[in-house]
Amino acid sequence: MASPCLPPIDGSLCTLIALLDFNAAHNADWPYVVLPEHEDSQSLQAISFAEMARASHHIAHLLRPGREGPDEVVAIVLNTDMPIYILVVLGLLRAGLVAYPMSPRNSPEAICHMLQSTSCTRIISQDSLSALTEKVRAEMALKGVEMRVADLASLEPAFDGFTRRDTNDTSHVEPYPPPTAPDALQKPALYLHSSGSTGFPKSILSTHERLFNRALRNATLGSRARGLRYAALGLPPFHTMGLVQHVLYPLLSARAAACFALRHPAPPVVPHARNVLDVARACKCDGVFAVPAMLEAWAREPASVAYLRTLQIVSFGGGPLPQAAGDALVAAGVRVAAAYGGTEFSSPTATWDEARGARAPLVPDADWQWVRWSARASVRMVAQGDGTFELVVCENEGYLIPVYNVPGEKAYATADLFEPHPTKEGLWRIVGRRDDVIILSNGEKIVPLQQEDYINGSPLVRDCLMFGREREQAGLLVEPAPEHTIDPNDERALASFRNKIWPFVETANGMASTFAKIFKEMILVTDPSKPFPRAAKGTVQRKAALLAYAEEIDRLYETVADSSDARGILPPKSWKEADLVDWLSEHAMAVNGGRAPPHTANLFEHGFDSLGATFFRNRVIAALRGSGDTHLVSIAAQISPNFVFEHPTIQDLASVLGALVDPSSGSRARLMQPSVKVEDIVALIAKYTAELPTPENGPTNVLAVQRPVVLLTGSTGNIGSHILAYLLAEKNVAKVYALNRPSANPGERLKAAFAERLLPADLLDKPKAVSLTGDVTLENFGLADEQYDEVISSVTHIIHNAWTVNFNLSLQSYEDQIAGVRMLVEICASAPRPVRLLVTSSVGMTSQWDPNDGPVPEHPLPDPAVATNNGYSASKYVVEQILDRAHEMGFKTTAVRMGQACGPEATGAWGTTEWVPILVRSSVALGCFPDMTGPVNWVPLDAIGEMYVDWVNARDDLPALVNVVHPRPTSWDVVLAGLRAEVGGNVPVIPLDDWVSKLEALSTTATAEDLTRVPALKLLRFFRSIAASRADKMSRAADDHDSAGLTYATAELQRSSVAMRRLQPMSEAHAHAWVRYWRDKGWLPQTVSTPSDASLAETLKSVFRRSPKIPKLQL
Repeated sequence: MASPCLPPIDGSLCTLIALLDFNAAHNADWPYVVLPEHEDSQSLQAISFAEMARASHHIAHLLRPGREGPDEVVAIVLNTDMPIYILVVLGLLRAGLVAYPMSPRNSPEAICHMLQSTSCTRIISQDSLSALTEKVRAEMALKGVEMRVADLASLEPAFDGFTRRDTNDTSHVEPYPPPTAPDALQKPALYLHSSGSTGFPKSILSTHERLFNRALRNATLGSRARGLRYAALGLPPFHTMGLVQHVLYPLLSARAAACFALRHPAPPVVPHARNVLDVARACKCDGVFAVPAMLEAWAREPASVAYLRTLQIVSFGGGPLPQAAGDALVAAGVRVAAAYGGTEFSSPTATWDEARGARAPLVPDADWQWVRWSARASVRMVAQGDGTFELVVCENEGYLIPVYNVPGEKAYATADLFEPHPTKEGLWRIVGRRDDVIILSNGEKIVPLQQEDYINGSPLVRDCLMFGREREQAGLLVEPAPEHTIDPNDERALASFRNKIWPFVETANGMASTFAKIFKEMILVTDPSKPFPRAAKGTVQRKAALLAYAEEIDRLYETVADSSDARGILPPKSWKEADLVDWLSEHAMAVNGGRAPPHTANLFEHGFDSLGATFFRNRVIAALRGSGDTHLVSIAAQISPNFVFEHPTIQDLASVLGALVDPSSGSRARLMQPSVKVEDIVALIAKYTAELPTPENGPTNVLAVQRPVVLLTGSTGNIGSHILAYLLAEKNVAKVYALNRPSANPGERLKAAFAERLLPADLLDKPKAVSLTGDVTLENFGLADEQYDEVISSVTHIIHNAWTVNFNLSLQSYEDQIAGVRMLVEICASAPRPVRLLVTSSVGMTSQWDPNDGPVPEHPLPDPAVATNNGYSASKYVVEQILDRAHEMGFKTTAVRMGQACGPEATGAWGTTEWVPILVRSSVALGCFPDMTGPVNWVPLDAIGEMYVDWVNARDDLPALVNVVHPRPTSWDVVLAGLRAEVGGNVPVIPLDDWVSKLEALSTTATAEDLTRVPALKLLRFFRSIAASRADKMSRAADDHDSAGLTYATAELQRSSVAMRRLQPMSEAHAHAWVRYWRDKGWLPQTVSTPSDASLAETLKSVFRRSPKIPKLQL
């Protein structure tokens, strides 16, 4: 069949009516619309371009005879068949009137608002909507405006032939008189309204020029070039995409729009998942455009998936598609593409890749959630300081936008927040809206979309919204699926529903930061009589929904707040630990229904749940705030929402609270008080060294006959990702098995870790890189037998770098991980060849070493008392002892006592959650740096990566234990000079005590903005402890953060690694690189001293040229 004659897009035809008349002349018999003859019919009816053009003349005569009267705005409030709606729009445009399609789902108040904003006094509606239009007429009359309402029935003569299915009607219609002058490009063509998701819908004007320009987008032009016919049956005509798909695209491409069968004067067909695909199939469509709910339903139907797989594209927009549904469709071979845009700024995304052929979307299928910006659009991504970016769309000659909201610019700030793809430059994923971001009262920011999206994947949930703005913790408002509604006042039904959806909530919690965790008791369920308000496109109107449930939300928080009432219990006699134990016991008993948990027992094993923990915490905070003591009031700000979860015994709570209140009592010893008993450490050492096996594989040097094969655990953190990158870059390494704990997408997690640290992600695509999901604490690591056998039969080195870092956990909490180390020793014993086992320990374990005894030696320390400050340190002590015993028995074990790692000079990549970047950001905000004079023995991460390559390639035996600290420490003065110069050299330096005093003063009145601006407020206890221990060289108080107060022997480290022998002292250049990296991440503000991209690239190249090994990881 011949192809239609495509209208020119050179600007010679730049109104919709000009495009319609071109098609009527050149493609007269080609269908504008195809549709079934009847609802259940496979026979098709077509309405040609010529017929549509003739009907538009007829409607223009009926609406504005003789083109008399003003070019006024006419509102369309209809619920009718799509072809009829299209005709009304085209008839208004031909008559020179300004069409304003409005959703009949809008409230009378919303419609009145839109009418007033456009000075509209005329409506086209229908009898079935008379109740709505009468309310509008009455309300406008109160405002002194008389509305004229025309009934759709008066226009029936224009489309009567269609509804009678007489498409051969050739009755003559006089051409409507053209305008006396050609339509000026800047004249108004039509209004569209926003969805009203955040308030009343906004009226947005499109001139003829801007309306035509909107059609010249990648998605439209790419589809036109491919000759695609679309089914967009679920999109209403008053929605922007509905207008594009049913008016703009057919006129521009001469390709028919698929529609439902005509039912006028009956109500139109209601779209649902099945009939949309039935019509798409019958109309022989090449693509489908639908809302996410449709795709979610199709993903569950094998027959639907089989049909969708035959289409060239399945595009969705208007809201997020649950990941499970999208992944399932893509896995089945469906070409899923995300569409993104807005009435205010058009569609800046690119759908089609012209270089890759007709069936190739621009974004690869696996990245269906991501979008790429069109080359025609001008966009600016504005960093928000939390890893997200707001999209700003800027107008240019080829990309016009109807609304500007950036002062002084022709640009629109969308308030939509995106995140960049971790490994693929140019891909972006929407994560929420700026006004959706929930800012808790402590300044923490929650972007709720990912959690909400996952929970919406539960079959029991229709929609959910997180809430918590200016509160201490977040909650969740859930609208159950229709078949699962409950009475929210029925406590038993409510508890049951919460329990049923809890697995989804728990998984969603795991995707988010700790402060974004949703507790079960903070879940509200909607009342069936009060469903979520929705926009025309079906999306929940967040602001309106939360407003509708404001009373219930307030009541929930009031219940939580009431829990802070002491109920007659007096404040503690003092804030010392002994008195706090008794006082906390009273409160625990009151919260726990009169049951008194033992002081050393886990509260959650004695009746506490998350709500009880919240009540308990609130009582502690209330006592601190009610004391009248400014210091105690400041302590209240440091009690995190997880306070009771992190310290789940009365004894632990009393100990931590006492130390927070009085960190200087006993100086450093008070904060670092033994929280672990020596006898417990000794008992675990005895348990896990008992009956150690003897190596069965002899002393053979395996590297003499085989290239290294490495099993690496914990490769997604700072150190682990660098180890993995350097091993993969090393030509001599044959294979690396990267074993990481289970996650939703382990491969993407690794790529994200590399991207965050500016490591080359293509290393992960090498055949030698094998990503595994498991845990050494599980039998066979949790792997399938065949996979486990493959690993164990080939591995030559095991680098065990995975360990939970939580200084609040007890030693007993680490027993499973300690048992995992013993299991690794046994695996080495039975392996078919000798296996080297390197396990990461920590210099934090040595923080109580007496400096009078000289440098910390490179062998296990004999006295377990050095590691009693917390369970983490004690666990590392136990591990070192296990490895030492194994080494004595002939195993090739090495305990890697790791110090503070820092960002490399080449990239500066240093995560912003660590204490140094927090100190720097806070110092910039406070206007001063602290003087922390002393040695700095941090090791750059690239050097750590090189060190492991040296070890893996070593033919000689490695030491039993090494201290990984910089062999040639630099001074804080050098680091500080680099930091000050890069952020602006005029920032003064003040004594550390004074700097901490500034934090103390700010903490008493800190706002949410202060906590974001000065994040050191959240680590006030840590910085207090450093200041309190100045006499003891300050940094010995750092829980595994900084070991500069001690010196360390490094002879074994340097003997075993060329990289460590050659490592030069850190210079100011390292600090410059860190600041640049933090700026790029939005952690620090931009300044005039920021180098250009070109100069930074030259800096990186020069660093690569200096290093003998780093070129393998060039960026």
